Amino acid sequence: MKRLLLPILALILTFIAGYSILSIWRGVSLYRENPSRDDLEKMIRLTPSNPDPYYRLALFQEWDIPKVDHERSLHFLKKAIQYNPLEQQYWIQLAKIYFRMGKKEASEKALERAILVFPTGYQGRWVSGNLLLQQGAIEKSIPHFSYLLTHYPNQAYLVYEVLRKTFDDPDFIFEKLLPKDPASTSQYLAYLHEMGNKESAKKVWQKKTLLGHHMSREETLRHIEFLIGGGDLREAFDLWKARLRQEELPLGPEGDLITNGGFEKDKMLGGGFDWKMERAPGAEASVDPTNGIDGKRSLKISFNGKENVDFHHVSQYVALKPDTDYRLKAKAKTTGLTTKSGLKIEILGVGPSFYKASESLIGDNDWKDLEVVFRTPPQCKGGLVRFRRERTDKFDRYISGTAWIDQVSLKELRH
Repeated sequence: MKRLLLPILALILTFIAGYSILSIWRGVSLYRENPSRDDLEKMIRLTPSNPDPYYRLALFQEWDIPKVDHERSLHFLKKAIQYNPLEQQYWIQLAKIYFRMGKKEASEKALERAILVFPTGYQGRWVSGNLLLQQGAIEKSIPHFSYLLTHYPNQAYLVYEVLRKTFDDPDFIFEKLLPKDPASTSQYLAYLHEMGNKESAKKVWQKKTLLGHHMSREETLRHIEFLIGGGDLREAFDLWKARLRQEELPLGPEGDLITNGGFEKDKMLGGGFDWKMERAPGAEASVDPTNGIDGKRSLKISFNGKENVDFHHVSQYVALKPDTDYRLKAKAKTTGLTTKSGLKIEILGVGPSFYKASESLIGDNDWKDLEVVFRTPPQCKGGLVRFRRERTDKFDRYISGTAWIDQVSLKELRH
């Protein structure tokens, strides 16, 4: 029995000694999770050199809304720091209290000590940057936010949000705070895309290019689609063509604005100015590798006869000039295409609205031209080319049959 008691006693003494050390240097305590003010005062009487109850009493003074007492809070916090000057959280809280008291210089000195204690930590940098901004010390806040962007990129969104609301100058953020490595600039560009800040996103893209940063296909497509969404189709199309050249992909016939008009590839880059094919109830669009005119492939659209389909699910954006004449053409073949509402090709304006469509095909047709000649309105930037079968209210409305499309082209008419 004695042999058993001796190791147990040694373990207890070791625990007590270890706890005493931790209590002093890390503010560890064994009282309950949410101690009362009385609990904390008792703890101070029991272990007067333990900094943790002093710190918690300081917080009590700050949270006691009807009776906030900054001076009393300072008293307890200075006691906590006296017994453990290496706890960064104590210095951060001290800086906050001085800030609330309007003691700017004292708050800045407390922040300096907080960073000195733990220079690589997130919280110290985050609080320092924010408090300094609120004090109007913008230049002093910049190194802290820049440090966060460099060493804590997963928290960059929060930093961007604070800086955007403070400066409202994305160029300043890029020039003064952002690390100039590819990952950081790409992350910031993605943020600008999300915010819909078109002009700043364009500038950042240009600066990334000047810095010699490699843009992946995915990043390039995101920027192209961002530009399309903002109505800058011609700029987006220039970037699209540059990417095709970079990857040594075919641009198509000279002057033709349609990408992959013969459907000889499943996709060129994916997204952007590629064909967009969506699922449609009652219809299926796919590439047919056995039925083409010049090449081997064509677009195949099959209707199952069970739906009154409003089909517009194969489309492609195109870049257009204002006040310019164009001809949109396609070859189409149909087999057993029912109803009076058949398949046609159409163009819709992006920006100033306009609309033009070809005749619609029904029944059986060998390869036949579908053609639309149109003039763009002033300020036109582009359009959306798509294949369309409109829903009909007639009795015979459930469409069945198959159509093939090939040799789609869109060219400017020269007079």
